[in-house]
Amino acid sequence: MRLSRFERKIIAAMAVVAIGPFLATLFFGRVALRDAYHVGVRPEFEEQLQHGVDAYRQLLLQLRQTADRTADAVVGSATLRDALAAHDGPATERVLADALTRYADLAEIRIFDASGRLVAQAASPAHALGDDVRQLTLRRPIPGLAGRRAELVVVAPNAPFEAFQRAGEIADVYSRLQTHAAYVASVYLWAYVAVLLVVIALALFAGIVASRRVTRRVSDLVAATRRVGTGDLTVHVHTTGTDEIRELTESFNAMVLDLRESSARIEYLQRIGAWQDFARRLAHEIKNPLTPIQLAAQEVSRSYEGPDDAFGRKLRDACAIIEEEVASLRQLVGEFSDFAKLPRADLAPADLNELLEDFDRIRGFLEGDEARANQLELVFEPAPEPLPVRVDLLVLRRALGNLVRNAAQAASPGLRLDGRPEGLRSPDGADADRPQGRVVVRACRQGSQAVLQVDDNGPGVPAEDRDHIFDPYYTTKTDGTGLGLAIVKKSVLEHGGTVSCEVSPLGGARFTIRLPLDEG
Repeated sequence: MRLSRFERKIIAAMAVVAIGPFLATLFFGRVALRDAYHVGVRPEFEEQLQHGVDAYRQLLLQLRQTADRTADAVVGSATLRDALAAHDGPATERVLADALTRYADLAEIRIFDASGRLVAQAASPAHALGDDVRQLTLRRPIPGLAGRRAELVVVAPNAPFEAFQRAGEIADVYSRLQTHAAYVASVYLWAYVAVLLVVIALALFAGIVASRRVTRRVSDLVAATRRVGTGDLTVHVHTTGTDEIRELTESFNAMVLDLRESSARIEYLQRIGAWQDFARRLAHEIKNPLTPIQLAAQEVSRSYEGPDDAFGRKLRDACAIIEEEVASLRQLVGEFSDFAKLPRADLAPADLNELLEDFDRIRGFLEGDEARANQLELVFEPAPEPLPVRVDLLVLRRALGNLVRNAAQAASPGLRLDGRPEGLRSPDGADADRPQGRVVVRACRQGSQAVLQVDDNGPGVPAEDRDHIFDPYYTTKTDGTGLGLAIVKKSVLEHGGTVSCEVSPLGGARFTIRLPLDEG
């Protein structure tokens, strides 16, 4: 796993932060461990432990001596010897019972003859054997009676024996600790070091993972910046997280988007400028010979006075055709000249609603065709609130006029292509007098933008043509020059806005102009 320089810096900082406290903790921990160990493992403590063991040993010896004296006193009783010698069983049992009563630590007495046969026995019901009691069996010969012997069971509390055993074990362990003090301190020290190293390793690993999450996004930004530096403005960096890196990424994406839009705007305006130069030269080159051609044709038609009437008619017809085509060329040259002389927008504060309200006069361009006017419904819908913008009213009015004119031509029945939306005209012509075409011009506010929308119910614009309809001289009409929408886009771009084409809710095309609001 290769680390970047930024990651190495973060990890180095984390290592310094981790290793510094580690070294300090190691030093002071070692001192504290050594001092604490020496406080705990001292000769005085060992001496006291040994005294405790000796005390328990003396106690046990005293218990054993007491048991021996009890056994000697019982077997040395003259009464017991007389009863055994007389073979008086009841008397023997009374003597044994009396002995059990006299000696509290005596639990049981058994008398055996020379052949090992049990001849008498007595047990104390007060001494039930259990975990808290330890018993000791003592065997003694009975003086004066050859072959006779007694077994006495003496009981003692088990606690002193267990305490003695524990004290001995503790003293033994303590002695070994004192003997291996340096070794134990080293073991604890190295265990402490191992734990700290594991913690540091885990911290570094977590630091690498955490830093990689941060530096990966920074590396993505670096790579994207290099791509932008090479001219690639299609870069978009994915945003994650909720920190400053996300804000930086969002700002970078917004910057690239602005650059892309600005670059596209500049590129389009440069292309339009080149087309304007071309249109200017083309208009000049075409306009100059038109008048001589028209005059020459008229002169040839007037100067012929020959007897051939058929030839004269052909000559006049040819002259009329030439004059019509010259007029068409003059109109085309005029459009080229108008396109070449497009003024630059001189922006000033205005209300887009006022432009829309004044634009109702656009209906005048339909007055020359009364039949078409009767079949077209033109609707203007201003926004319910002011839309302050900075525009050149003359330039923007011309652009909007081109959009409305195109929409009216697309929506008019006389110009509609095959495949118009159903319901606009009944098959029997019963609603022939009703408006068949519909154009709606609407203004509204969307966020920080003022929006103009021109909708029609015509055949619409095919999806494959929407990316090219704003290019100069690109047209889908048989009699168009393809300059109207180019003029619209150039005008809108000079206002800092955008224009687009999509499908209209009316079924035809929708052209949308977006302009930045002037918020003061």
